[in-house]
Amino acid sequence: MRKSVLFIGLFLLTVQYHVAQTNKVSFKFNFGSTFSKPQDDLAKSYGQGNSLQPALSMEAAYMLTYSKNTKFGVKLAGVAGYDMSNILAHDALSQVKVSIPNVRARIYPFSYDGKLDDAFEKVAPEGLPFMLEIPVWIAIYSSINSLHFDYGTGFATLTEKPFIDEYTFAETQTTRTMTYTGWGVQPQIYTSESEKWVWNAIFDFGKYKWTNNAGGTSSIKSNMLGFGFSYKF
Repeated sequence: MRKSVLFIGLFLLTVQYHVAQTNKVSFKFNFGSTFSKPQDDLAKSYGQGNSLQPALSMEAAYMLTYSKNTKFGVKLAGVAGYDMSNILAHDALSQVKVSIPNVRARIYPFSYDGKLDDAFEKVAPEGLPFMLEIPVWIAIYSSINSLHFDYGTGFATLTEKPFIDEYTFAETQTTRTMTYTGWGVQPQIYTSESEKWVWNAIFDFGKYKWTNNAGGTSSIKSNMLGFGFSYKF
């Protein structure tokens, strides 16, 4: 945990240093709902519980162009977030509420330091059959400054409690350090005239995985839908 927090801290300090020297730094705030499902060993005892659990994250990113002659490049980001999940025992007598503060390293491999429409015009293929042209254009447009891959660590608290009033027992809490891997797209839906502010949708797909007490693997599939906004310096 200390190494992950130290990494994010150093990254944010680096970002602050570059803010004063470049306009390639951006900050983003995302919020939405997660849809979770237990997998691996955890799925033997639990199933999907209440959906629409809240999630939020903050991101600091820095744009690196491939060369001085192009605006295309990769965007590297540090993300600090908070996810929640809910899973239900197969007998429907108990439930587990999971809260997961987390930190992640994120990369946007298909980024452009400029107007989204300009980037699209440069890479959109021409002469495709009509039935293929539209889905290809949508895929490209929604991937620029949007497609990303994540790797990180979650510091989870799992609280088991009764699901029905007639069944009572003392609540139990356990903590787990989890590994997160995921990907997603966060397509732009609005850009201000100054191009400083951007609103985006969120379609993220990932999994938290950890080693359980029996030495096996437990995991929670966690997908997020929501919205966000970012500011570019």
